[in-house]
Amino acid sequence: MRYLSSFRTSLKISRYLFRVLGFMLWALGALLTSFYITNLFNALKSDIRQEYNTNYDIAFSHIRHIANILRDFQFMAEKHLSQENDKKQTIVPHNNDILSYIPLNENSDCELLRKTSNTNLYSLDQLIAFWRGNIAAIRSVNQAFFIGVQSKCMVSFFPHHNITEPEALKKMIDENTRRLISMRKQNNERTLFWIQPNPKADGGNLYVFSPIYINGHMTGIIGIEKSIRLDSFLQRRDWPITVMMLNESNQPELQFSIKTNNRPRVINLNSQSMYFGYDENFTSLVLMRNLSPSSLRVIYSIPLKHIYDELKASVINSIILNIISAIAIIFFVWLFERKMFSPAEENAIRLEEHEQFNHKIVASAPVGISILRVSDGINILSNELAHNYTRMLTYEDQKRIVDIICDKTSSYIDVVTSNNNHLQISFVHSRYRNEEVAICVLIDVSTRVKMEKSLQEVASAAEQANQAKSMFLATVSHELRTPLYGIIGNLELIQSHTLPSKSARLLATMNNSSLLLLKIISDILDFSKIESNQLKIAPQNFSCKEILSHVISNYLPLVVKKGLGLYCYIEPDVPDIIRSDPVRLQQIISNLLNNAIKFTGSGCVVIEVCSRHDYLYISIKDTGPGIDDKLQLQLFEPFFQISANKESASQGTGLGLAICEKLINLMDGDIEFVSQKYVGSIFSIRLPLYSAKYHAKPLSNRRTQKRILLEICNEFMEKYLQNFLIQNHFQVVLYNENDENNIDGTEIRISDQACKANISAYSFIEISEKHTGPPAQIRENYWLHNTYELSELDSLLDNLMTEQTLFLPAVSLSTAPITTKTIKADIRLNTIKVLVVDDHPINQNLLVDQLNSIGFNTSMANDGIDAIEYLNNNPIDIILTDVNMPNMDGYELSQYLRDKGYTKPIIGITANALAAEKQRCTNVGMNDCLSKPVSLAILKETLIKYSDI
Repeated sequence: MRYLSSFRTSLKISRYLFRVLGFMLWALGALLTSFYITNLFNALKSDIRQEYNTNYDIAFSHIRHIANILRDFQFMAEKHLSQENDKKQTIVPHNNDILSYIPLNENSDCELLRKTSNTNLYSLDQLIAFWRGNIAAIRSVNQAFFIGVQSKCMVSFFPHHNITEPEALKKMIDENTRRLISMRKQNNERTLFWIQPNPKADGGNLYVFSPIYINGHMTGIIGIEKSIRLDSFLQRRDWPITVMMLNESNQPELQFSIKTNNRPRVINLNSQSMYFGYDENFTSLVLMRNLSPSSLRVIYSIPLKHIYDELKASVINSIILNIISAIAIIFFVWLFERKMFSPAEENAIRLEEHEQFNHKIVASAPVGISILRVSDGINILSNELAHNYTRMLTYEDQKRIVDIICDKTSSYIDVVTSNNNHLQISFVHSRYRNEEVAICVLIDVSTRVKMEKSLQEVASAAEQANQAKSMFLATVSHELRTPLYGIIGNLELIQSHTLPSKSARLLATMNNSSLLLLKIISDILDFSKIESNQLKIAPQNFSCKEILSHVISNYLPLVVKKGLGLYCYIEPDVPDIIRSDPVRLQQIISNLLNNAIKFTGSGCVVIEVCSRHDYLYISIKDTGPGIDDKLQLQLFEPFFQISANKESASQGTGLGLAICEKLINLMDGDIEFVSQKYVGSIFSIRLPLYSAKYHAKPLSNRRTQKRILLEICNEFMEKYLQNFLIQNHFQVVLYNENDENNIDGTEIRISDQACKANISAYSFIEISEKHTGPPAQIRENYWLHNTYELSELDSLLDNLMTEQTLFLPAVSLSTAPITTKTIKADIRLNTIKVLVVDDHPINQNLLVDQLNSIGFNTSMANDGIDAIEYLNNNPIDIILTDVNMPNMDGYELSQYLRDKGYTKPIIGITANALAAEKQRCTNVGMNDCLSKPVSLAILKETLIKYSDI
């Protein structure tokens, strides 16, 4: 119970931990999204910095280019103003006004500069003009100046260029000149750069001044003016970048912006030559760098708002993604709790209830229940009944039970307690409280053991009764067959003689009654064999068509006598040879056909045989009264009869259908029926086609010479004949009254109606159910054919087409004389001597008369001892002995003779036709065993088989 409580607590803790896990999962996603946005921001920041550096390289190149031009001018000025070079120059008159001398202030002395350096300055002007005309880089220079240090006078080398605001320019040049001189005195001279912005402040003029030294003394200052535009320092125009130019005091001189008026607040970083970061207001991303060798600085800035706008879509998508992920995680946590934790908590509560309930069940169970630990066999839990049973066991029994449970060698064990009670202990292995346990169920089976013992005694008594019944049936069968053998055998001997017609008819009636009595006895015996599992199926190859023909020929007189029609349709796809038990199949078909004829007062009986899906189907239909629905369920029960038909001469035993069902099951088949009251019945059997074979039939090449015209009113027969004749390669045409003009009289017409007088045809075949026997010609070109041999119609058609027909008169069985088969004595058999051993005088004399009528030479002996004495004195070729005799029976006689080395044939005769009886005959050395009554034909066939003839 505490375990279940802790389990519920664990489930609650797991639920909260799962919620925390969901939040942490969302937080992880948010953190990854933040990293992703930060990475995008840094990537964009890196791109901006790279763009800044590119723009800076342009500005730096521009300043470096101006410095290089000034250095070239400085070099030329120092060269032309040196004394050595001054002596070589051509003297220029003083009134030459090519050069423009401009005083910078009131104290300027331009005359002094003209007197001392006019010639040199003129030569320098000519050289600069030459360079400017031939070097494209110098053309971008607006002005070039020379300022005398002592005279404070400025000379402009490009006088044709207009100077904007000359006073402001002179003032600016004068200030920077004094500054440069002051720096010289402080030994800190350098090139000065300053900018004069235009009114828009996005461009202006860049001035660069540098001192000129001659013989180590600064004699003048050379300077140039060049236009500068900040938009030329920008490579891309799609970004809102602002560029600013600062002087050495970090004061803005020039400013140019693209698509914005942003002006970042400048950060004072004098100690750093480069700065990349944010301005003081954190509104712009700034790059500030020195433009060496000048003291100017350039600043590139872009508003952070632009960066945020670039990342706006990604940020919004990330926020949406995080919101969706939060909703999904919340939904998943809710769903998981609903599907897993909530049912688990409910199951925990149920488990607690179930455990309480199970404890109560175990305690109140009518059997002993005990839970043993597998490791040491200790009892963990048990009810009171298990305790009581356990106290009844001895220590040795308890130890043996524990060993069996621990070894897992069996799942149950039976134990007899000290007070002779029988306990059955069954167990299964499982886990309980995290341990391997065995759940044992102890049941007191003393009452059941006593009951089983009683049932065994009853079963044994039943088995003995069954054996007694079988022995009784065999004895009764033997006792009945023995006198019946005398009756049938003597009747057969009488029929072999020529008798008057009336005597022959009476004798035939007696013979039929005897055979009917024999059939009843045989049915009872067969049923006894089936119940005792002594009836065996003997499969062999045979022709199903021959079996069917034989059965039809046996029952044809009965069909004619009752005035019924008998139709037999054998489909062309039926195999010629199948493998099964022909005797049992004939018995089944005979029984079904006999029932159909017996219960059909008028109409017809139809037999259909076909092959489908590797099965042979045989159906027997009748137009009898049908079977009531209430009686159909009992139809295959033994000794069940539908009605006591007092008008029928033969009632039977009610075993026919029961035997048929048993036999068909033994042959791996089945039987079914359909019946309707006042309509008729259909009984169908299905047999597997084992080793089915087809024989190729010779086909006449004349089958296509003449058309076969079918004029059949019976629709089923018409379809059958059409299919049958087409399968046999005949030209078949169905008769139609509208096509009389297409009939030329050369056809062979087949009809189930009598021929009309005015119909012309090559031959006319009438299929009549009243005709029996082979096809018969009753007049010229007019033939009669029966309805039960339709599968032989092709032979008649071949004969008609080959014009080899004979006139055969029709014969009706109802008028045919009764003939009997006579077996004449064979003179060759007189040389074979047969010893008849039988204790019954009637059977003994009957066997002797039968053998003598066949032609054998016979002798008689009363029992086995008498036969041995006779054999010691007389030669014998075949011994024919009864198996049941006093003193020494046939089994003992055969065993004795075989032990003495006797090799002549020994044939047993018995009225007990059980399979065990025949097997016993074989085991003692008999060559064959015949069942009474034995007909003359079977007796002759068997004896000739073992004779030397």
